Amino acid sequence: MGVTETLLLFFLMSVVTYITRRTLLRVPSDFFSSRMKNGLSFIPIGILAGLIFPSLFLQNKEFVINPIYLVASILCLLLMKLSKNVFLSFGVSVAGVVLINLLVN
Repeated sequence: MGVTETLLLFFLMSVVTYITRRTLLRVPSDFFSSRMKNGLSFIPIGILAGLIFPSLFLQNKEFVINPIYLVASILCLLLMKLSKNVFLSFGVSVAGVVLINLLVN
């Protein structure tokens, strides 16, 4: 696939994404039931979990528990709960992983 086709594909995907999101923003607030709204509110958490969990538990298509990443994840969640600051939580957790990896290697 050439550069032109790739750019065209990106453009078309962005148009489709924009149209679908814009359409859902135009839907009246009483269109969805409260149960549906509650269910839709869990989508970002599910996407985040789907992105993070494989990097925590899969390595070369095998299930592996890496204690450094697991401890950093738990620390991040605890910091998020206590501080309500996402950037601080991620920053401290990533800094911890980097420092531990530097000390070990």
